Amino acid sequence: MMPRSRILQVLAGQFASRKAGRTGAAIHRPTFQLVGLLEAADCAEGEARELAEEDLKEAERLGVVERVPFHPRDPGRIEKIRVPVEQEAALFTLAGLPSPTEERAALAAQFVAAAETTVPDGWRAAWRAWCERMRLAALAGRPVEPFDRRPTEDNTKLLALLPQLLAWKGESLVRFASCVLCGDSKALESLSQVEPDGPLRGKMRGKLGRLLEAITAGGIRTLDDLSILPNPRFALVHGPLKLNFNGVWLDLGQLQGAFRLAEADIVRASGVETDAKRCLTVENEATFHELAKLQSGELLIQTSYPGSGTLKLLERLPHAMEFWHFGDSDQAGFDILRDLRERSGRDFQALHMEPGRIPHEQEALGRPSSSKWPFYHHS
Repeated sequence: MMPRSRILQVLAGQFASRKAGRTGAAIHRPTFQLVGLLEAADCAEGEARELAEEDLKEAERLGVVERVPFHPRDPGRIEKIRVPVEQEAALFTLAGLPSPTEERAALAAQFVAAAETTVPDGWRAAWRAWCERMRLAALAGRPVEPFDRRPTEDNTKLLALLPQLLAWKGESLVRFASCVLCGDSKALESLSQVEPDGPLRGKMRGKLGRLLEAITAGGIRTLDDLSILPNPRFALVHGPLKLNFNGVWLDLGQLQGAFRLAEADIVRASGVETDAKRCLTVENEATFHELAKLQSGELLIQTSYPGSGTLKLLERLPHAMEFWHFGDSDQAGFDILRDLRERSGRDFQALHMEPGRIPHEQEALGRPSSSKWPFYHHS
């Protein structure tokens, strides 16, 4: 049968979206309003309507669909079209489309093929078990997010990427790793958006993180866990700070400008010392540099929600120091202050942050009115 209208393709598409099409299991035969089918197929009137009616009559003659009259005593007025579940394959053949059963099987086959991909020994059993769970979900029509329900090329690419991530070694920035693994510097970022809040705030997670967590039973939750990083791990610092490497003290306080101190160097230093009485963290980088120009003798660290480099430096500073945070006087600013206290274990106090007043960014205070602590004098 060669369809003369789009009515059978529309009917097949709507069948595929019903439970019978999604899962292959349904108690009742899916039924569709004829008016809606005709409108969706753009054949509600005139010659197009006649052709659609002929296609439906032929499909009924073949036993693929059932035409349901408006009333038993009015057989000429057809209101609904019913599709017996066992006629799925025949319907999709008439429509010239792959059936949902065929697509579920093809999707399952993608996970079967992926299970044979080489992964590190430590993850091999977990990888194969996850692929098997996904195969069964595909066959049953259960959710397979973030994969497409259809066996697309995007699915193939994502399934090829996951074993490469499980095998990744060494620390690299995300855009470098993305070029190596995907041939596109931005591909990994699009698949692993940074978590805006929650326990993984600031971590690269997104689709890839959720998949890796499912595969490894929580052993890997983010790209950060693989040492694929959105930014280098460092602390932006200014002021009196000394680090000891192999018995030699490096006096960074001699630098006039701010400096970036890698987390790796903070960790490997055998000693960390400072002559400063106070450590002041500053939320906005522009304000941080304005304060750094004052050469005040205070130890300044620029940070909003602190990264691992900043937290490592705070951990190694003397406990006798005072710890202050200068941020925006808004909800986010005070949340950063709370986060600093919780994650660093230091008793941070707020500097020039005024709860209960009109929110403002710290730059609104203008230039510092003094080169000495606390830099601003205002009520």
